[in-house]
Amino acid sequence: MLVEGRWFTGAGIPAGECERLVLAHRGDATVTRLDDPALWGGPIEDERYVLVSRSLARPNE
Repeated sequence: MLVEGRWFTGAGIPAGECERLVLAHRGDATVTRLDDPALWGGPIEDERYVLVSRSLARPNE
């Protein structure tokens, strides 16, 4: 799990680019936008998200 964003300062990584990088090495990646103002105490103008990548195989298989 990775909580990331493309912040108003210019730092960070856009969700689409992060997803592409993860999928180059893993078989699964789900991006959920974290843009609900209730999460941050008000509206936001930058991009915030969580990316979850699950292993597709069980350990020891």
